[in-house]
Amino acid sequence: CLAYRLLLPKQAQPGVSRASQGRRQLLSRASVAALSVGAGAGTLGLVRGYLTNYTSYDGTKTYSRNNITSPITPNNEHYVVTQNVVDPAPNTDLWRLEVTGLVNTPGTYTYAEVQKLPSTSRAITLECIANGTGDHLLSTAIWQGVTLRTLLEHHGGPQAGARYAAFYSVDGYNVSLPLDELLALDALLAWRMNGAELPQRHGFPMRVLAPGHYGEENPKWLTRVELTDHFVGGLYSDQGWYNGPLHTISRIDRPRGHVPFGQAIEVGGIAFAGNRGIQKVEVSADKGLTWHQATLQPPLSQDSWVLWTWQWSPALPGAYQLTCRATDGTGETQTSHMQGTVPKGATGYHVVNTQVG
Repeated sequence: CLAYRLLLPKQAQPGVSRASQGRRQLLSRASVAALSVGAGAGTLGLVRGYLTNYTSYDGTKTYSRNNITSPITPNNEHYVVTQNVVDPAPNTDLWRLEVTGLVNTPGTYTYAEVQKLPSTSRAITLECIANGTGDHLLSTAIWQGVTLRTLLEHHGGPQAGARYAAFYSVDGYNVSLPLDELLALDALLAWRMNGAELPQRHGFPMRVLAPGHYGEENPKWLTRVELTDHFVGGLYSDQGWYNGPLHTISRIDRPRGHVPFGQAIEVGGIAFAGNRGIQKVEVSADKGLTWHQATLQPPLSQDSWVLWTWQWSPALPGAYQLTCRATDGTGETQTSHMQGTVPKGATGYHVVNTQVG
């Protein structure tokens, strides 16, 4: 009992999402349970050290610089979420990628062999399912690797009964998604990020990119791809978490706080709808009574966020409430219904209060 009290946080930690703190509490309990028999002060200190030193980046967000979001997120600023007490650090001399299951010619690759496969690079935005309305648990990088389709072609293609692809990671994490959907999304197995070797906390030596799905369905530290005829449950799916296409979102990055009256004010932010793309973004300065269409920057790819701006000239000084909404590439406008994050993913309009003059 004392061990649990020592390890569990007593109050909310600033700058860390509630979902991340919940994961840390769960990991704390698991660690103490595993070491409780005969655990002394030294063991507890070791566990606390792991939690402090190795999961300190869990829930790290990507904040805008000067309220302007960069189209590409630097590797050291890309959001990070982990379900581990200690993330794995695979040795590439020992690591292997196995392709197995309902595939015509199973096989195995070393790290050097993987990098000889035909590769492609693509901008893909990742969003955590714990990303709240207007929050910053999403980032965009240029990922390089082999597409799932190309990899399977090197193994004679799927067998007739293959309906799902299950991905298994070094840390024991696993995810499965419909094979037809993954092929349509042109899922990527990446070993480079923004032109550099994939960082350890982002899944070195290889991770899955399934565009249009929340981050927990883009597993890191990949070691096996298995084609199956059935859905394979995983950590989050077994708890009933949503595993469909991510929701359309939009966010206002600027202005914030007090802005001068008598000059045009640039309102700007991002919008994202996974691989569906963004058709338009609208902004309201009167609590949704009227809407104005924003200007969109061309996206870096079909799978990346869109940056947008709107030039606003308020008629009078005073307090204003800015609201934004996005319409995806299918013509569906994001819902105004406010919904929390886990287990279904946040929805609703982002609202920012600002004072003019």
